[in-house]
Amino acid sequence: MAKTISEIAEATGYSRTTITMVLSGRASQYRISARAQKIIQAYVDEHGVTINQTARNLKTKRSQTVGFIVPDIANAFFAHVTAHLEGLCRAEGLVLVTTSSLEDPETEKRAIDSLLARGVDGLVLAPCAPRPPEPSRKRGRNTPLILIDRAYPEDQAPVISSNHQVSAHLVTREMIAAGASRIAFLCGHPDNPSIQDRIEGFRKAVVEAGLSDEDVQLLSAPEDSAEAGHAMMGQLMSAAGRAPPAILCSSLLVLEGALKRMKGELGAVPRDVIIGTFDYDGLLEFLPNKVFVVQQDEEAMARAVFDLLLQQMSGQKAIKPGRTILETQLVHLG
Repeated sequence: MAKTISEIAEATGYSRTTITMVLSGRASQYRISARAQKIIQAYVDEHGVTINQTARNLKTKRSQTVGFIVPDIANAFFAHVTAHLEGLCRAEGLVLVTTSSLEDPETEKRAIDSLLARGVDGLVLAPCAPRPPEPSRKRGRNTPLILIDRAYPEDQAPVISSNHQVSAHLVTREMIAAGASRIAFLCGHPDNPSIQDRIEGFRKAVVEAGLSDEDVQLLSAPEDSAEAGHAMMGQLMSAAGRAPPAILCSSLLVLEGALKRMKGELGAVPRDVIIGTFDYDGLLEFLPNKVFVVQQDEEAMARAVFDLLLQQMSGQKAIKPGRTILETQLVHLG
């Protein structure tokens, strides 16, 4: 069984302070003899050591935890970012606490209040709505905060996001070049600034391609979900009496619902439907269709978020509000 600092001190005859200095790598700084270091280290190697984390937290005024609030844990993009962020936290001796806002501002506010009440050392947030200005937020003003994916104009915090407008422009252009003379864009949660950027990129591409209003459809639903994609595809098919020639979906969840609706009504997804979506999933490779995927770099995003968060948590320097934009990759499948 691992030993506490007090038990190691009693067994070796050295003080708790000496034990702590050796275990924290500060023995040379405090001129602790090589003999003492050797005895203490040998005992720890044989028996192990356990740290009273509660006492340590009280002394350092740190909880060794980071909070991460995502819109939906089922969203593949945020699931991948969470996995990378958790690994980065673990390597620094931190615990990542993740919860979901369900795209509801009140749920998000309760999640923020709960994490701040637990004393998280830093907070990462994918906001589902504009946040109140800093002066009106009385709690947690000094808690380091990094926003991810979504940049609301009113928000005064550092933001890490992908280049959504450029990505949407590129994927739409490639779909048109592949033969999509008529195209429908299915958008979940259009108030989301990332989705707004994607809509702008889409519109720019169809205008440049000379498509008419009759060739382009933009559908939206208040939720980013498979249910929303299912409903929007039903609307498309009931109006046209058949599957659309090309669809661009704002997320994998929306695409999932759209494909399920097509399969349910037609028995299968027609092979000639050109498909575009945001965020990669390996299952897309099993579709026989032409598929164009905007793949975000979840690992690079998690690293950029964590690096900024660590700088704030360590007090290295003040991080000014602003947006850091990461590039994406366009993947062609089928």
